[in-house]
Amino acid sequence: MDLVFYNTLTRVKEKFVPVSAGSKAVNLYVCGPTVYNYAHIGNLRSYIFADLVYRTLRFADYDVRWVMNITDVDDKTIKGTIAKYGENAGVNELKKYTEEYTQAFLADLDKLNVERKNIKLINVTEVIPQIQKFIIELIDKGYAYKADDGSTYFSIDKYQEVFNNYGELVGEKFLEGKQIGARVKVDEYEKDNLSDFALWKARTPEDGNIYWDHETLGEGRPGWHIECSVINNVAFGDKTVDIHTGGVDLAFPHHTNEMAQSEAHNDKPFVKYWLHPEHLLVDNKKMAKSLNNFYTLTDIKDKHFNPISYRYILLQSSYKQTTNFTWESLEAGARGYENLKSKISHLKKQTNFFKLILAKIDETYLKDFSAKIGVMNTAAGLASLQGVLSAKDLTPAEKLKLIKKFDEVLGLRLV
Repeated sequence: MDLVFYNTLTRVKEKFVPVSAGSKAVNLYVCGPTVYNYAHIGNLRSYIFADLVYRTLRFADYDVRWVMNITDVDDKTIKGTIAKYGENAGVNELKKYTEEYTQAFLADLDKLNVERKNIKLINVTEVIPQIQKFIIELIDKGYAYKADDGSTYFSIDKYQEVFNNYGELVGEKFLEGKQIGARVKVDEYEKDNLSDFALWKARTPEDGNIYWDHETLGEGRPGWHIECSVINNVAFGDKTVDIHTGGVDLAFPHHTNEMAQSEAHNDKPFVKYWLHPEHLLVDNKKMAKSLNNFYTLTDIKDKHFNPISYRYILLQSSYKQTTNFTWESLEAGARGYENLKSKISHLKKQTNFFKLILAKIDETYLKDFSAKIGVMNTAAGLASLQGVLSAKDLTPAEKLKLIKKFDEVLGLRLV
């Protein structure tokens, strides 16, 4: 079964060939959540997509190692911890604060049938020594420097001297007409700000007692971008990663800076295939608490919708298209999903365990589904499933067998 992915790095659809050509082993890295609050449904779209990538790879008989970071230290988590526990809060309080939101996130994944038990989760606070070592190695190679404010920064100028490809994940002419500024210390910033970014952020009064010490770097904590570079190395070594996913909003600065750090450190391409699902809008607007359109999975459940209905409506559109969420679209999706389940329930009444065991998988229908899912066309995959339900040449047991096989990718808990 051939797989074709749209690669953000090359901006074309490419046939998937693992880094280790001929091997069935694939390394998949997914940018995980920053656990300072509950995940909203836009965040969750990216994890449903990552789950579809994982399921599709496995459906194509690849042996997938799936790794995800948990960002449990950054500007927002520190601010939230101090707000909850007071100005004397330290690392232990930080971990207590973020663990609550980590568990809520994992519960959301379970409700959406994301196969999270197959994910290797790595908390940033678990790899602080490895992060410090990585930064020191970047300093030794000339790509990082400690500034007079006590923080350590990545030098974009030095990177450009050697690689000359900073920002290529965003576009070939990303740097054209722009000036690289001095330094930026905040974790998140806009595309016009091309300053050197912080790898190790020196302790400030706002950090309270949330910090780690190092003989060279001093008291402080990691910047946002360095964590994923290091966790990739911890999980996969310094070899090129097969697939890296994350929401399209992460392409800059996060993934751009990840790529620069890792290629500078490892002296080889960081990732072969970059996959980015598009934004989710709500009522055709960007989600924001100020607009009262900031929804979590709890909001969906409070309105008595099955969370799988949300997964179902996302499968009806391309991950490369901006999707507009409305309560009306969710209601329509819920009706469609329940209708699908009802048809399958009727099939179950027409067969039995032994017929199901003995039924063969029709290769014609399987081939049709595989071709559609192989290009990540989940809407067409759902159409294939409906075609099976209405097929006149299949027995109820044969239909159920195919639906169960299709659902290995779709993850809709159909059978």
